[in-house]
Amino acid sequence: MDEGDLTARNLARVQDIYGRYAQGDRSALYEALAPGVTWTSIGEGALPWAGTRQGRAGVERYFGDLDAVADVAGYEVEQVIAQGEWIAVLATVTVRHHGAGGEHRYAKADFIRIVDGMVADFREFYDTAQACRDRARA
Repeated sequence: MDEGDLTARNLARVQDIYGRYAQGDRSALYEALAPGVTWTSIGEGALPWAGTRQGRAGVERYFGDLDAVADVAGYEVEQVIAQGEWIAVLATVTVRHHGAGGEHRYAKADFIRIVDGMVADFREFYDTAQACRDRARA
């Protein structure tokens, strides 16, 4: 398979996963995880969900830690950029921190590596300082 075909196939896969996730279907994401997936959210030590997790169980812990302190109220994909195995997703996520009494929007960038149709590596970047300030108000 040439790189153009690989890019197109991986782009379609990520768009499907994100589309279903944005509609509240987290199972689509779990089903797409490679057994040895590495899942990284910046802000380790500052935010309860942040850090690097391994495997599906690690990703489920990430979401469990996130769900314990916040609700994802919205997810809007703005731009998707793809090359080969790597996909970059620019998005805005709307979050309600439990007890904060309001919604907060964060611009974020996700980098996903797709291998054989499965998510092998996920890295998310966003304004962790703002997320910490918003959580402190909760």
